[in-house]
Amino acid sequence: MIRVGGAALIAVVDAGRGAKITSLVDASGTEWLSQRSGDAPVAPGTAFVDAEMSGWDECAPTIVACRVADRDLPDHGDLWDAEFEVDGDRVWIEASSLPYRFERRILATPTGLRLEYTAEALDEPIPFLWAAHPQFAAPAGTRVELPAEVEEVVDVMDPSLPASVWSPLLATIDTVADAGCRKIYVAPGTAVDRARFVRADGSSLTLRWSAACPYLGIWFDAGAYSADPVIALEPATAYFDSLETAVRLGRAPILEAGAPLSWWVELEAAARA
Repeated sequence: MIRVGGAALIAVVDAGRGAKITSLVDASGTEWLSQRSGDAPVAPGTAFVDAEMSGWDECAPTIVACRVADRDLPDHGDLWDAEFEVDGDRVWIEASSLPYRFERRILATPTGLRLEYTAEALDEPIPFLWAAHPQFAAPAGTRVELPAEVEEVVDVMDPSLPASVWSPLLATIDTVADAGCRKIYVAPGTAVDRARFVRADGSSLTLRWSAACPYLGIWFDAGAYSADPVIALEPATAYFDSLETAVRLGRAPILEAGAPLSWWVELEAAARA
């Protein structure tokens, strides 16, 4: 396990388990990520939903299993259960499903943490989808706040992709049925670069990210897969969960050898009011 952080936030990273962030604790001692049970992690190759549903996983080059460039891409990608190399403050890996290299650094900032990423094709150009998958523990009353310019979201679990007005009813875990789930994206015509995760006691975690991640998915799970309610704020490089779909929509960046794609995510925790 690797510990990184400063006075505001401390992350614990399991490099042998997909570089998963297993813990994210702020200065007040609040744990923001869902925690797995006492069971050991399952073996690599286990289906994502049968693994420990906890912590922060990196999803690439897809979220939903699909087929791209005559290759089958696994559910939630090929990084989350792989063993990463560690080089100082960096973790990195050469992926298995498509030929690309993925690297991440976590740096302490005065107010939290900054996660810096690069991805680069190893030979021929390839399309690429990355999404953060932080399963934030979301007790009753937890909600998501988005910038004022976000007016519409898309339900990507419905094949007809219905659009809805972003509202307090959609923003909270409280409107997800027990053992149910919800996955929405900010409408792709609206670039979004920040979101705020707020618990009922007023404590909050703000995420900001770079323009290389113009899309935002939000996952609400009230026990469908996770043991306890969670919300995942998922800035992403492509739209939406399937790389195959993102390519078809023309909404996936192309990785090239010698020209790394770089992006970042910053985290800032605030204590209850």
